[in-house]
Amino acid sequence: MEPKAMEMEEEEYWQERERILQQQEEEEEEEDVSDAEGRAERVHRQTFVYSATLTLPPSTHHLIKKDASDKVKTKKKGKKQPTTVDGAIAEILKIAGAMGETKVVDLSNVVPEGTNQQSKKPSKDGKSDEEGRQGSKKGKKEKDEPKPITAARLPPGLSLGEIQCAQRHKDSHLYAYLVTTQQGSSGPCLVFCNSIAAVRRVGETLKTLGLPAKTLHAQMAQKSRLAALESLKTPKSRAIVVATDVAARGLDIASVSTVIHYDVARMVDTFIHRAGRTARGVGEKAVGTSISLVAPAEEREHHKICEAVKGSGVRTLGQVHVDGRLLSAAQERVSLATKIVACNDIESQATKKNKWLRDAAEEAGLELDDDMMEGGLLDGDQRDRQRFLEAKRAKIQLRELLAVPIRKQRFGKFLSGAGLQDAIATEKEVKPYVVDPSSAKRKNRMRKRARA
Repeated sequence: MEPKAMEMEEEEYWQERERILQQQEEEEEEEDVSDAEGRAERVHRQTFVYSATLTLPPSTHHLIKKDASDKVKTKKKGKKQPTTVDGAIAEILKIAGAMGETKVVDLSNVVPEGTNQQSKKPSKDGKSDEEGRQGSKKGKKEKDEPKPITAARLPPGLSLGEIQCAQRHKDSHLYAYLVTTQQGSSGPCLVFCNSIAAVRRVGETLKTLGLPAKTLHAQMAQKSRLAALESLKTPKSRAIVVATDVAARGLDIASVSTVIHYDVARMVDTFIHRAGRTARGVGEKAVGTSISLVAPAEEREHHKICEAVKGSGVRTLGQVHVDGRLLSAAQERVSLATKIVACNDIESQATKKNKWLRDAAEEAGLELDDDMMEGGLLDGDQRDRQRFLEAKRAKIQLRELLAVPIRKQRFGKFLSGAGLQDAIATEKEVKPYVVDPSSAKRKNRMRKRARA
């Protein structure tokens, strides 16, 4: 603060004023030096980006628009700095206006077994294509050279497989795999669908079949999501969570043993993130299985995924076998469960609509006419009443079937027959899944109360 001239001699005033100004100049110089040092440090700053899928080709990454980088215009003119990256990373750097040299240490791609890095093919004279190119002209363009054959690197303990089936039979194959195979019943399982509607339907079908299934999607409350995730943390349990791709990233649950793609992933990076929910960690215990249920309409997307994770020209992940006799028994149960779920869905929608009408009428202080209420299947025409009765009979039949384990061969009063030893060996590998009728009734009552 500048001193007052009236409180001191004139000479002392000017000396004190000069000292204060000099001190301010020194402080400003120090600030300028510190700012310059900070700018110098920022020039040498390095940014590290870790990703499992950003090195994939641009066409397989749905988060980057092809024309987004064209809209960004740089102010400075001149030659662009050379980069050593391509794919989604190059597009991100271009949009962000990154300057300087950029390098990528790509550990996400490997050379598939049985193929060479440059896909060399021997010629008729015994020389490889690479040796033949050495004698060609120096001006030959780089695009004529063969591209390296690579595949996405997945966890070493992750096994990939697929089941080819019709779209309407996916529920049967899913149920048969979860109940009758050793891997499907070995631990917690994540089932991925492409839509929330599919998650709800598949989840309700598995619950009707007596399996401990929960759902997980973006429209659920946080408390319900956490409850679904907690069910996966018990090793060796048969917990099942049917989820959308909201669960494909960020989950690190080591106990998940199986990932099932009920719907084939639309993008390669989505498939990699889904499959990466299992075989977590390092060591011998980091093992898991990824199974894709592939319908004829999904073969095109599935082939792209196969080539990305297995290498160019590979169009399959390896068939997973489900015994035909077990699958037939599973189809019978799933067919009954589908009728029950469809009937419950109609009744649930009518109940929700009636509840909304009652709440709205009560809030407005109006009397609600009974004719305005939505009727269920029993209040419909003869066809609706028939559907209701069929669903009621299906509940009784399904309860009886779920009380008996699925076996390859049915036995009478005496255990005999050629398939006895095979059936005993199968049940030793896979513990039969049986639903107690009394517990099923309690769960149905609790479910009805929750809907109400």
